[in-house]
Amino acid sequence: MSEYVEARYAKLVLQEARTVSEAEASRLVNELLRDLSPPRMSNVARAQAMTSIRVLALSLDQPESRHLHEWEAANQATEAWCHNAYH
Repeated sequence: MSEYVEARYAKLVLQEARTVSEAEASRLVNELLRDLSPPRMSNVARAQAMTSIRVLALSLDQPESRHLHEWEAANQATEAWCHNAYH
């Protein structure tokens, strides 16, 4: 996949994951991490997005957490990755 396609894919999976149950969201986010690892090439925007997605995945494994900060961080980092990959 091209860098932009990977970034868009991550963004779309995160959008979908936010609309489903917590258990399903956890599954989707963890599958996203498997799909995107290991990186063929690395850049700062991709690395930051992957880190934010990993933190979100760990957060989703903590059912007592609300995950709001983690969702927002993953979304912002993925948006930056999309922007960086497109330009």
